[in-house]
Amino acid sequence: MFDGADQIDAQKNLIKGGGGALLREKILINAAKKVVIMADKTKFVKNFNRSVPVEVHPFARSTVIKSIEKIGGKPELRSLNRGYPFITENGNVIVDCDFGVIKNPKSLQQKLIGIAGVMEVGIFTRKPDIIYKAKTDGKFEVIK
Repeated sequence: MFDGADQIDAQKNLIKGGGGALLREKILINAAKKVVIMADKTKFVKNFNRSVPVEVHPFARSTVIKSIEKIGGKPELRSLNRGYPFITENGNVIVDCDFGVIKNPKSLQQKLIGIAGVMEVGIFTRKPDIIYKAKTDGKFEVIK
């Protein structure tokens, strides 16, 4: 599998799903024999510090949002320009959740996936086999 990432932390964990396909991306990345990620240098951080996309069954939207707030997140339903909720290819909604700096992404992922109605979380803890880090001069660094 060859794909990009929204953020990559120092332990090579990924945040993906900014485009809204995180459930399918999680299925593909877990089924792949080899995972190759390419991202520009601005995507690399010591600890995650951007919102985490969470794919949620529409029926559970309100209760999931309340549960995310209870574990310290600031959830926001992803909406289209016209104000309608963004709907994934699976018929679910995306809730983007701000947790500030995330020092333990695996623990946060487990807490979120344990909430009834959460279909998948945009934290990917399977380490890529190869990461291509694009630099501003047109060159790239290979991270294995």
